[in-house]
Amino acid sequence: MSIIRNYNQVKEIYQEAGEREVGLPLFCCEDRQSLEAILAAAYEIGQEIGIPNIPIIPAWTSRYHVRGQAALVSKTNDARIGCQLMFSDLKIFTGENSPYKDLLVMPHLDHAFPWVDGDILLDFADQFASVMCDASEKPLDENIKLTAEYVEKVKGKVIVEGAVDEISSTEGGLREKKTTIEEAERFVRETGVDIIVPNVGTEHRSTKASASYDSELTRQLSGAVGKILCLHGSSSIKREDLPKLPKDGVIKINLYTALAYASGKAVVEYVIDNVGNVFRPEELEELVKAGKLGRTVLNADYADTILPVGPKLTHFTNPLRRDVWFNTFKEKCKDYMYQFNYENFSKQINLI
Repeated sequence: MSIIRNYNQVKEIYQEAGEREVGLPLFCCEDRQSLEAILAAAYEIGQEIGIPNIPIIPAWTSRYHVRGQAALVSKTNDARIGCQLMFSDLKIFTGENSPYKDLLVMPHLDHAFPWVDGDILLDFADQFASVMCDASEKPLDENIKLTAEYVEKVKGKVIVEGAVDEISSTEGGLREKKTTIEEAERFVRETGVDIIVPNVGTEHRSTKASASYDSELTRQLSGAVGKILCLHGSSSIKREDLPKLPKDGVIKINLYTALAYASGKAVVEYVIDNVGNVFRPEELEELVKAGKLGRTVLNADYADTILPVGPKLTHFTNPLRRDVWFNTFKEKCKDYMYQFNYENFSKQINLI
């Protein structure tokens, strides 16, 4: 199965997910270990539910001013090179000899502003399963115009997601205005997009699950335009609200901050526990004298120290830190996938 790019096939996968009340999580990434962790999470879920060919959506932004993930893939800071590297990795990860070869991998371009990422939106459209043409920072009329112009250029070639409204963000503050049914209906009608992003109370880049997600509004919007809603800022949603999303008509659920936050913390904790395996005793003494570390790091039984205290090649090179990030990221992805009813892919449904 591997990488799914055909417009109609992608539409069918979304339709089946909606019928099964599965929310398809979109997991953003900006490096190889996170990309593989996403695929590994889907692979393990598939093994656990007995359906190896389940859909999964790895994604990245391009030159998004808040965090341009494709540009962060390499030190070149070149978004085009970043996209090429990600697609190259995906080709290998879904190859015949890969454990991930049976997955339905649907790569997505997120938060692409047509006035900044126009080249990426057009030149790479045939390599993505879906793209987000994001003109939401413009007034609604201009937003609709810009989004419709892009849809016309790629109609039937790639699934297009458009944002009716901007979402609250940690740096931009709370946006009190939520999307109305009239705005959602007009946006779908006049742009021709396949998926819409409404504002229903979530917050971008939040490290706390404390948003006031509006379940009732989401159901009303879904009832008006169909199961074509995508939720952004999903890291901010309280855990008890997560299972509601597929039932409320949310078909696509974007996540990144919660994954990166958990993985980053795990790496830092690993480093702290292993200072005795990285620094020489005299270097640890200097760090203690400088007030950067407490004296307990000098103890022979401190945390994960392996005697004798001092540098060990296995602990100051990257693979162990990489694996800590990878495993944490993967487990978080799996948790979300179960929250969004991925086990429903293994159940018989009545489509009559």
